[in-house]
Amino acid sequence: MNKIAVFALFALLSGCVTVGSDPVPVGADTFQVSMTGVGFATQANTNLKALKAANEFCERRNLHMVPKNSGESGVYGWSPRQDNLVFMCLKSDDPRYLNPAPMLTESH
Repeated sequence: MNKIAVFALFALLSGCVTVGSDPVPVGADTFQVSMTGVGFATQANTNLKALKAANEFCERRNLHMVPKNSGESGVYGWSPRQDNLVFMCLKSDDPRYLNPAPMLTESH
């Protein structure tokens, strides 16, 4: 393969990469995960990947994820799309899981 083809393939594959952080504790039963979508990643794609990471984190602990707050930033095609998701990992009989408060979303 010539160098131009290799570069074009690399550019195509890296066009919508999403990079995430490991969840960190930020309070009782509460965690935060950050997800950054670079290139042409959409805000929706970045948000869904953050929710998926949070769900997987809670499931590994045999708990259920409840989103609390989502902070979005970035401009599509101009700057990386970011989502900072704050969530709780709760037992299935926890009242906060059975009747969760609405998730707050902030866009910057």
